[in-house]
Amino acid sequence: MNTTHMYVNPHANANHHQSAITVAGYRLKQKLGSGSFASVYKAIKVKYSSPDSETETETDADSINYNNSLPEIVAIKRIDRSSNKITKKVLENLYLEISILETYRHPNIVCLHQAHKSNEHFDLILEYCAGGDLQGLIRTRKSGGLSEPLTRRLMRGLTAGLAFLASQNLIHRDIKPQNLLLTGPLPLDELEDPARTEEEEQARRVENFPSSMFHLKLADFGFARHLQKASLADTLCGTPLYMAPEILQDRRYV
Repeated sequence: MNTTHMYVNPHANANHHQSAITVAGYRLKQKLGSGSFASVYKAIKVKYSSPDSETETETDADSINYNNSLPEIVAIKRIDRSSNKITKKVLENLYLEISILETYRHPNIVCLHQAHKSNEHFDLILEYCAGGDLQGLIRTRKSGGLSEPLTRRLMRGLTAGLAFLASQNLIHRDIKPQNLLLTGPLPLDELEDPARTEEEEQARRVENFPSSMFHLKLADFGFARHLQKASLADTLCGTPLYMAPEILQDRRYV
């Protein structure tokens, strides 16, 4: 299930209607992206429920008391339970995605803080990645691509994440630039990859994001599954432009 691309669009406009909604102790502030089954919002922790907040479940009210250990800013993926696209198979994939993210932690995998269910929505409280996705980074570089040193740096993070998944007999099955998130803006020590415009480059200098905190993270585990050793998968799934040849040829794969 490819619910949505978990990217951050720094230029997205705040949604006034969503700003009045509180979910799990967080106020929805800005729509970051959407997909077939879900929308993703930037959300800010609040200390109490607003009178005009959307009513969630009893766990939502309780969450205000136990979310003190969670970050001030998160990304919330909202899946509308009333959508006719929410089939039994989609729900199975969603529960598996939640189970995987709750069970496994790695520096190169996006963190799931909590999952909530109300009468109207499933809400996944996720790590907020302020740098957006890899596709956005590529498109905003002056050269239209990435330098070799930066590419090596990002691929080390991707390789580490995939190696961890393999060690747990997990396959992601939807690796693409939109599902590779960045923890912050490109650090200033990446000298060979200036932004496309001077305005964007100035914003990068002002932010001066610490290089030690800049990481690539795998996101969107809607197609992920366990695969036992010596087994091969045969389900045709993923994003066509990024599928491996053996998948398009309807061959079994690992």
